[in-house]
Amino acid sequence: MPRRAALARIALLAAGAVVAAGVVWLGQTAGGRPALVLETTAVDFGPLRERSTRFVELRNAGRKPLYILAISSSCGCTTAEADATVLVPGATARLAITFDPVAHGPQTGPARHAVYLRTNDVRAPEIEVEVRAVVLEATAR
Repeated sequence: MPRRAALARIALLAAGAVVAAGVVWLGQTAGGRPALVLETTAVDFGPLRERSTRFVELRNAGRKPLYILAISSSCGCTTAEADATVLVPGATARLAITFDPVAHGPQTGPARHAVYLRTNDVRAPEIEVEVRAVVLEATAR
């Protein structure tokens, strides 16, 4: 009989652990966190001779505030800034991405760079937006 009681206790503890893990999982997956959604993860500027800006919409699809912790880029020719750094649940913001072919240097032809967004979204703490352009030769002034 003591062996049966020990097995029952072990089964009860295991069931409790499964329930606790389920509660934690449910809290994380049922929107109990921020969730960054981007309109697109690639921006194509096409052929460029002069600086140009494109916009990408950001949205918090979660149930907690989304914090944009940092925005960086892979090259000085590409800059980005968001018009908000805190998005309450359901809110949107615009990410302005600017590509400057003059800052890219004397190189012409296809260019690929990236903008990185760091947020408090635990499922995707860093998101990359690919930036493409074709740098044309600058016009004489």
